[in-house]
Amino acid sequence: MPINRRRAPSSKISSEKKMGGHSREDHFATLINGEVIRGTQKADIFDKNGNRYSVKSGKKWQIFLYGLSRIRSSKHLGLMEDCINAFCDDAEKYFTDREICIAHKEGYLRNFGRDEAKKLSNSDLKNALGSNEYMSSKHRLMLATQEVRLKLESREKLNDFLDEAFFNCNDVDMLAIRDDTFRKDNIFKVFAREDVLGAFCDNIFVETSKAGKVPQDYNVEGQKTLLRYKKNSRDKNLGELEIRNDSREKYRLVRFNMYSADALAILLGSIRTRNYENINDNVIAYGGAVQLMRK
Repeated sequence: MPINRRRAPSSKISSEKKMGGHSREDHFATLINGEVIRGTQKADIFDKNGNRYSVKSGKKWQIFLYGLSRIRSSKHLGLMEDCINAFCDDAEKYFTDREICIAHKEGYLRNFGRDEAKKLSNSDLKNALGSNEYMSSKHRLMLATQEVRLKLESREKLNDFLDEAFFNCNDVDMLAIRDDTFRKDNIFKVFAREDVLGAFCDNIFVETSKAGKVPQDYNVEGQKTLLRYKKNSRDKNLGELEIRNDSREKYRLVRFNMYSADALAILLGSIRTRNYENINDNVIAYGGAVQLMRK
């Protein structure tokens, strides 16, 4: 059987995560005397002053998971369109060719062993299989991510991209993060939109991923766009942009994930030298968020 390394989470896990998100939002709303905004928009909470908050917690944040229509209708996320279009419209063709490709490599692995399978080049696979949409899509995606990297090297484009990704441009005023991965104190740390964008843009540089090393798969570089930063003089992943093809039903979706501990390290390192204020025992406002929450 072909390997299935891209399994979508079960409905139970997805439901538990969703319920956990609601609990987090309800908790924060109680702490600031705010109200929860139900629905799928970026803003989760608004307070008595009209401030709107996006609330995050956990090890990894899913900033967005969008399809082609949402990307096309966006103001600044459209640079991901070519990454989606690297994959053919016909999901059945893609998954059929994926199974053919992986089955061939698995057969080679069984017959000749792991060391020999690692030596099997992409050119060898192309010669053996001929036209294959799974393999072709990976090469098209590699070219598309190179263009995304070049565009996001512009601070202005990076700022606009992150602004729409996190805040839907001006629909959210602040980011509230329950710290259960960095300091692990479970205190909500609140940052103003402008401070978040400034801190990220000051620290992020953009690269594309290296080729994988899975002998059963067709490994090509540039399958992800990586948002990285310097941590202790070493390059560290902060966020990842990738095309998800978990199933025929969930095909050609752009997912933007970010690691919470790294995001908090950047925000606190960039902003905490300015003013901060304990709103209560469970909420701390930093930088521009102090004045917004004082009103």
